[in-house]
Order: sequence, then C-alpha cells, then structure tokens
Amino acid sequence: SQDAEVMVEGDATLIGNRQAHQDVDALKQVKPEEDTQYPRFSWAVDGTHTLSLPQGALIFAACFVPNLAAVVLLSDMGTGIQVYSEVAPPMMSLGGDLAIFFAAMCIALLYVSDWFYYKSRCVKVVTAVPPVILITMGAFLKGRKYPWAPLLFTLFLIPFVLGIYRGTFLRTSRRKSFYTCVSASTGLCGLLIMLVFVIWVFAGEHQWTRATKDDLAARSTGLYDHVYKEHKLEYVVHCHPDLNSLDDLDIQEEEKDSIKTACRQAASVWFLVWICPVVAAFCNLVLAVFCYMDGVALNTNESDSLVRALRQVLMLLFFLFAGMYCSAYLASLALGSTIMAFCVAFLCVLSVWAVVEVGGQTLLTTCQGSKAAKMLAPALRSDWVRAIFVGAANVFIPIFFFLNSGNQSVRKWRGTNDTPGRYTKSAQRVADEIDTWNWCSILTKVALLGELFFMLQIGFSKVTYIFLSWLCEFLSDFDFGLVLFLVFAVGYCMFMLPPVPGVPVYIFSGIVITDQARRNLGDNGFVTGIIIAIAVGFFNKLLACLGQYCIGFFLGKKVKVQQLIAVDSVPTKAIEMILNRPGLNLGKVAILIGGPDWPTSVTCGILKLNIPQMLLGTMPVIFILSPCVLAGAFIARQGEDAMWLTLANFATIAAAVCQIAAGLTAAFCIMKTIQEHGDELAEPRPEHAEIRELTRKGEHSRRSYIDVTKWSNLTLCDKVILMGASASNLVAGFMFVMMAEACFLPFSVDKSIKAPISEGGLGGNPLSIVVAPWGHIALCLFFIAVALHILHCCIMSQRAKNELKYSQNPAETAEERRASQTTTGSKPSAKE
Repeated sequence: SQDAEVMVEGDATLIGNRQAHQDVDALKQVKPEEDTQYPRFSWAVDGTHTLSLPQGALIFAACFVPNLAAVVLLSDMGTGIQVYSEVAPPMMSLGGDLAIFFAAMCIALLYVSDWFYYKSRCVKVVTAVPPVILITMGAFLKGRKYPWAPLLFTLFLIPFVLGIYRGTFLRTSRRKSFYTCVSASTGLCGLLIMLVFVIWVFAGEHQWTRATKDDLAARSTGLYDHVYKEHKLEYVVHCHPDLNSLDDLDIQEEEKDSIKTACRQAASVWFLVWICPVVAAFCNLVLAVFCYMDGVALNTNESDSLVRALRQVLMLLFFLFAGMYCSAYLASLALGSTIMAFCVAFLCVLSVWAVVEVGGQTLLTTCQGSKAAKMLAPALRSDWVRAIFVGAANVFIPIFFFLNSGNQSVRKWRGTNDTPGRYTKSAQRVADEIDTWNWCSILTKVALLGELFFMLQIGFSKVTYIFLSWLCEFLSDFDFGLVLFLVFAVGYCMFMLPPVPGVPVYIFSGIVITDQARRNLGDNGFVTGIIIAIAVGFFNKLLACLGQYCIGFFLGKKVKVQQLIAVDSVPTKAIEMILNRPGLNLGKVAILIGGPDWPTSVTCGILKLNIPQMLLGTMPVIFILSPCVLAGAFIARQGEDAMWLTLANFATIAAAVCQIAAGLTAAFCIMKTIQEHGDELAEPRPEHAEIRELTRKGEHSRRSYIDVTKWSNLTLCDKVILMGASASNLVAGFMFVMMAEACFLPFSVDKSIKAPISEGGLGGNPLSIVVAPWGHIALCLFFIAVALHILHCCIMSQRAKNELKYSQNPAETAEERRASQTTTGSKPSAKE
C-alpha cells in the first residue's frame, strides 16, 4: 500500500506490525487494515478510536497504583519509617549494588539478543520480568544511602506503564482522548494526595515542628543504628540540635564531624518520609499540566502548533537544566541530590517522549521548516555541543558500540541482519556520523569545559566564600557607616570580576549589613538593615552595570573583540534587537536580569546600546536580589532559632526560582525573535564589513590549524596527551560532583574560618577546606589535566605556525601539500 511504502522509505522501525526484517517488496503488499496505518509512536498519524471505559480505567489504575504504593510504603502516612529502617543495614546497600549490576547485565543481554524483535509476546514479557524485579530491589535496597531512589522509581512507573499502553493496545486511540484521560487521572491523583496530606497534617497534629521532628527521629532507631559505621547513634545524645550533647562527649573533633554528617543523613531520610506525599502530588500535577498543554489543548494537525509544542519542550528542558543547577542551593536541606535526581528523571522522560511520541522524522521535518531551528542548527552541530555530549556519555559510548556489535552478530546468526557490516543499520549511521567529527577539537573542548566548571563551581566559588567569610569577621567591629561603604566597595569590585555571580554578593550584603544594623540601630535595626542592604545591593548592581558597560564599550572598538562575541551572528543580532526596544519590555528585562552579570553588561557596551534604557531594564533586578538579601539576613540569625535557617532556605529557593524564570523568559524571547525576524537578522550589515574581512583573512590560519589537528594527522604521543587531559578532567569532575563531601568541607559565607570544623568552620586554616585524601587526589588529577591540555595546545600551535611558515601558497593546506609531494614523488626537506 501507499502508506506502507512511505513508512518503509522513512524508517522501517515505524511499521505498525514491527516486522522490520521483511523484504521491502513484501512490506509494500501489506494491506491498510492490518493496522499499518497506525505506526507506533508517530505524531503525524493520529488514531481514530475514542477511549473506552475499561481503557480509561486501566489508565487511571496505572496512575493510582504507583501513587498509592508511594504513600503507603514510603511516607509517614504509611510505613515509610519502617521500610527505610529495614533497608538501613550496610548489607542491604551491598545487596542493592548487586541487584542493579545483575539488572544491567540482564538488560545488556536482552539488547544483544534482539529483544525488540522477539516474535512471541509471551517470551518478551517473561524475559523482561527479571530485570524489572532486580531494578525494584536495587532501588529499595539503596534507600538509606539514596533516600530518593525508592520514591523516584515508584513514581517513574507512571510514565513507564503509560508509555507501554500508548505503544501497544492504545496506539489506535485518538491522541487527544488518550492525553485527556492521562491529564485527568494524574491531576486527580495529585489533588487527592494533597488533600489527604493536608488533613493528616492538621487533623493529626503532624505539622513540621520540633515535636514532629523528635517523633520521627524516635521512630527511626533502625536508621540511627546503622547510619554511622563505627557504632550505633542515639538521637538525643548525638544528633538533637537543641541539647548539644555531642559537645560534652570526650571524643576527637574528626569523630564529631563524622557523627554530625551521619546525623544529617538520617535526618534527610525522615524528612523525605514526611514530605513524600507533597513530592508525589507535585510530580503528578506537573505531568498533568504537561499532558494537557501538549496533548489536549494543542492542535497537532497544524504544523505551527507542533512548532509551538517543540518550543515548549525546549523551554521545559532549559528549566530542568536550570533546576539541576539550582539544586545546589538546597544543599543545606540535604535535598540537593533529590532535586537533581528528579530533574534528571523528568529530563529522560521528556526526551524519550519528544523522540518516540512525536517521531524522529517528524522532529526533523518540523525543525527544517522553523526559522529558529535553522538558525540554531549550526550551534547544535558545533564541536561545543558534541563536547558536552561526549563529556556526559563518556564510557557509555564504547559500551553501546560493543553491545551493538554483539547484537549485529546475533542478527547475522539468525539471518535477520539488515546490513553486512559490524554494526546494525542505525548504529552504523551513528558510527559514520561520529567518524566525521573533529575529535581533536572535541576532546580539547571537553578539557576546556572541565576547567571552566572547576573555575566557576569549585575553585572560584570556594575562594569567594572564604574571602567573604573573612570579610564578615573583619568588618564586625567597624562603625556602621564605614561598614556600608566597605560593603559597597567590595561588592562593586566583586561584580567587576567576570566569574563572580551576583548571588553571593547579595547574600554577603544581607549578612553583614543586617547584623551591624541590629547592633547599632536598636529594636528596629533588623528590618532597617534589610531595607538598607537591598538598597545597597540595588545601587551596586546599577553602578556595576555602568562599569561593565564601559569595559565592553572600549573593548568593542577592537574588531577582534567584536568577532570574538560574533556581533554579526543571528543570535547576537536578536539580542541587540530586543535590548534596543524602549521601556520595560519583557524580553529586554529578562535578558538583563536573567543572563550572567558580567557578560551581559559587557555585551551591551560592545553593542553600544543606550545606557539609560539598559539601566531601566536592569531595575527589576530588585525582585531577584531581595530574596538573596533576606537569605543573608536570616542566615545571620540562624544561631538563635531553627526557624531562621528554614526561612533562609526558602528565601534562597525563591531567588533561584526568580533567576530561572528570568533565564527561561530570555531564552524564549530570543527564540521568538529569531523565528519572526530570522530573514532580516541574517542579512549582512555594512558596519560588520571589517569583521567579515578579518574572518576572511584568518580563514587560512584556521584551515591550517584544522589540518594540523585532524585526528589522522596526530601522532600516538599527541593522542595520548589529549586523551589523558580529557579523561583526567572527566574523572576529576566526577569526583567533585559525586564525591563532594569526601573532597571538600561544607563551608558557607555565614561560617567563621576560625570556628572548629565540627561547627562548620575551617579550624583557622582556609586550606583545610580540602579533605584528604580524596580532595587532594581530585585536585591532582585536575592539575595534571590542565598541564596536559597546555602541553597539547603548545604543540598544536607550534605545528600550525610551522605549516603557515613553510606554505608557499597561502591557499594550500598542509594536507594538499603532502598530497602534491606524494604525487610528484618528492620528499619533504629535512627542516620541514
């Protein structure tokens, strides 16, 4: 049939009956009534059947049962404390590791054996059961070490089961009907959970108070028996925050630090048990809103609507990445890893939905018709994006090709292979694409990204917190007026440094100014200090914008600097168009307050934008800096009552949410501007003629460097140096993120450097923030990576200069010259 022929030409895996290994001629004979008009998971072809009542009941059951399991098994409304206490022994965690390992082995075996093309559905189900059971066991057995794992796995069953429904017996149902039912079911489950939780909290007196915390800790004896490996802990003796009994014990400071860390781990478990229904309700409501927006309210028959849907997906992806970044703000609540885990899980679900439900071919076709996608396509295919992919996937790339070669061997043995090569057809396409990549450039950028991450998140941030903490102590005995001047001056200097963000500066202002105001301004000093700190931060930000603008204005006179930030590119022109709009335009405000502080203002100076309009658009930054100042003010009083630390956490979260929202809006406005004015922005401008000429003149040097750094032109020693730099950076970055507590002591602006380590200080030695031995190992790996990277860059630069020096024809590259020498039979000179 015509439908079958079209699908064969697109991708055989979309055939409804999944017989992808038949001959093309045989597939063309399939009749439409054999269900081929419903290719699995394709946006372009919608079903015609409305959901029946039993089908709707199955969808509701798929949403209700995991939520019920989460509330009953993992929350304090059920048996959450008992479940976590049972999996607390160390042997349980070891059993979880083994279960996950064997689950991974089972999944790899099923992939190699071509599970997707098993003819018998019964065999498919039976062989899929063992890895599912093993993953379930692993998620629960790792509950003490990773408290979020059981809850995440349980809630992940909702989209997983719904995806199976959608891909099998509900693929012929109308998309709107299916997502209406899913949205209603998840929304109803979320509302029911919240209603029951509110009733349980207020009717049963389970508010988050000291009494509730003590009750949760008293029932968590199983956790405290095993959370510290040396001996059992007693909550009242070792962990109670108000009794301070730990200080009376005759033990070493290092042991006190270890006990406090164990107490925090146990507290994070029973806090997650208490908050579990809220997390489940929030996840259900997010899923309900997403299904309604992109499955019910959207007209998927119109290409413009699909473009809007994909834009929403991109915005949601950006929001998730921002949420993953801002999860660091929750470190004091010990929930940073929980937020990170849920963001990563939802990111995976969203990515799979975009490819599977929308369809890869549909995504490609839609993006080809979108101006914004056309403009962003070169950036998405750049070596920087590929470096991010390689850095994230790293060891999984060779593992995938190893397993795929085994899968291809099985297909050859069964006679179902679609290509005679080493890999399957889809994997061979990936291999061919990867083979065209400039691996020298990609691995170099992997090293650069690792160094940038260290500078921003590890090196400079630690130095900034230590410096601001020292300054807080230094200013504690100064006159209030002098303190205001010094805080303003230090804040301005910090703003003028490119790597320093505004958040620590605002928090620093809130800590110092409010603390001094309480001492010098009487009873109303706290409130007055907050107002003064907000005013100081606000005017500091505006003055810093002027200083950064001047830096950009004078640097922007150099054509090389204009070329560096690509002022002639479409995205930069789109930003310029938005920022030139008069007044408080939404996109303008979002870019000025949502973008990085230093690069945004410097770019405004390079583009020579109107200064009063820039300052006007920056004024709403007060809505972002105010929560940061409040957080600093509350942190300064956290020693008085636990309430102040809770308020500080919520204020910091509010600041993070505002920052994310501003960045999200900025990205959306830039994409919208490119979509609407792409043709106009793509036209060359006369004032950019010098940039184009400079780019043309540098083309020969760039080509020479590219030729020199081709992977095939590198010696074995060159490859070892480059791969060593990249691998060392990746391992060091992994240790900095996944082993943060083992590498660095937790230290914040409000802590004193002179305070004992058990009280959150550094014992008078700033270098003690690095924990031995893992912190030293990670730093050594990082510095080795930097040294290898510098060595590689020096070698490549010198070779490129030699190629330019010895090249007689400016248009002749090293590769062309070597080919010419091979053709004429001549040999290069000894010097060459």
